[in-house]
Amino acid sequence: MNSTEKIQVRSPKFQMYQSVILYWNGEERSTHIVRRWFDLDDSSRHPDIPDGYWWYKVTNDEQLYPEQAIEPDSK
Repeated sequence: MNSTEKIQVRSPKFQMYQSVILYWNGEERSTHIVRRWFDLDDSSRHPDIPDGYWWYKVTNDEQLYPEQAIEPDSK
């Protein structure tokens, strides 16, 4: 491996503490982003995103959610 090789990480879709709507298990709830995590090795589960994948943790919840389950809250 070339030690000068650079990895491009795309920008996250949601900002820290942004108000969002989480759609999960047939339910919808208003919440906020409290942590973002970029999984560089996650491309095998999401082949349409070759450079990894962003996951998000929301208020009062320990689970990480994919960005497809989250939309900006327009309030």
